[in-house]
Amino acid sequence: MSAFTATFFLGPKTHVRGSASVHPVLYVEPDGQHRPGYVTFQIDSKLSVDEQLAIAEQFASAVAEWRDGIAERAAREHTAADELAAARAEIARLKGEQEDGSDG
Repeated sequence: MSAFTATFFLGPKTHVRGSASVHPVLYVEPDGQHRPGYVTFQIDSKLSVDEQLAIAEQFASAVAEWRDGIAERAAREHTAADELAAARAEIARLKGEQEDGSDG
């Protein structure tokens, strides 16, 4: 097993694919499918299929938790943006009413 730390920045072109063969592998390709600079996660084929599944489930659980956190933040930001837009619209409406009332 290799021990190191690497950071890969994911963007809109990121592609993830996997294979559930006897030697399971997951490819994360930050710059798009079949581009240089991809990361490969492999599960040792010497492990039992149940051990392989346990590893894959840990990975999937962590990714789902990561995704859920981002989704929660996005929902909060969308709500704040919607509330700000509604407040601005209400201010514009009130200004319009005030201007209409001062004309008469």
